[in-house]
Amino acid sequence: MITTYLDDIAVGDTSTSRRRTITETDLVQFSMFSGDWHPMHTVVPYAEADPRFGGRIAHGALVLSVALGLVEFWPPAMRAFYGVDRLRFVNPTRIGDTVHVETEVLAVRPRADGHGVVTYRFAVVDEEGRELCVAELLALVANRPGEADDG
Repeated sequence: MITTYLDDIAVGDTSTSRRRTITETDLVQFSMFSGDWHPMHTVVPYAEADPRFGGRIAHGALVLSVALGLVEFWPPAMRAFYGVDRLRFVNPTRIGDTVHVETEVLAVRPRADGHGVVTYRFAVVDEEGRELCVAELLALVANRPGEADDG
């Protein structure tokens, strides 16, 4: 999702990000950073005994953070990450999964301040095409300079 100016964005526009593999190091460092040491992420025997997952899985917040880092935002137009709605982790993300993000513009809402809110369908997808995390991501995007007061 390389964001252009608001007037260049249309409902139905799609994009696909670059890819990244989730590693053991990612889980350990995220546990250290966040303080989330839940054994489903950090203890092999505990995670392997779980009938749903059968092994360690990545933190949901880690998956979302990695996904946001994969999405390319064009700084002159992208003013802010505005929010996430309807976030769901629909399949587990595991060490070794290679993920990318697929987006589709769902709505473009201009505002009087020279910006607009763009709502994207946001899906983190693995190498097998399975959706792992889905959400609606909102971004604050600027109008092209000169088309409205850019504040």
